Amino acid sequence: MDDPFALNLTINLLLLGFGGAMFAGSLFAYLNRNNRSEEFYAPRTLFLGSIGFFITFWAIASIVNN
Repeated sequence: MDDPFALNLTINLLLLGFGGAMFAGSLFAYLNRNNRSEEFYAPRTLFLGSIGFFITFWAIASIVNN
């Protein structure tokens, strides 16, 4: 069946944006950890960054595969 509204591409691009934002936000939080006075949660930041990287990689692979 043909996809007239390009929903497959739209979902992949949304996942790419979401995963990229998770990865970039966690990366910048990790790099800026010494400039804050609050408590820093390194394991949580690294965990969310790795999930964001995985989602980004998966979305790019899905876009390239189609």
